[in-house]
Amino acid sequence: MIHMIDFGFNPVSKPSHGRNKPKRGKHTAITDKCSTEVHRRSSRQNGVDTCEFCGATKPRNWFERAHLVNASQYGSGNEPWNIALVCGPKTETGTCHQIIDETALGKMVKHRKRAELIDYYRSGEGQKFWKYTED
Repeated sequence: MIHMIDFGFNPVSKPSHGRNKPKRGKHTAITDKCSTEVHRRSSRQNGVDTCEFCGATKPRNWFERAHLVNASQYGSGNEPWNIALVCGPKTETGTCHQIIDETALGKMVKHRKRAELIDYYRSGEGQKFWKYTED
């Protein structure tokens, strides 16, 4: 004969602790504050949004914000020296966003643009608008 032990119904609440480490998307998401600064910077010459690579004020489709160090490489979305306003969409061949993300020349240009923006925020006019911090 098998004896049954009655353990009864004893529910336990789930633990309420949060994550120890934030998800990558939290780090790479472009913040509203950073986006506002990128739009201010891109329109400083003529008062309207301008592609920071080709200089167009009227893109074929629309403007997009692009990471200079890709989000997939853990590029920050809350540092304006890592975000540029470019012609989009990324999915259409020939737009600035597609070229800088998917061609060797574009990757070189992104690297140069990021160095230029770091200089702009570290020792140029940009330090009036945003405090530069090391990565």
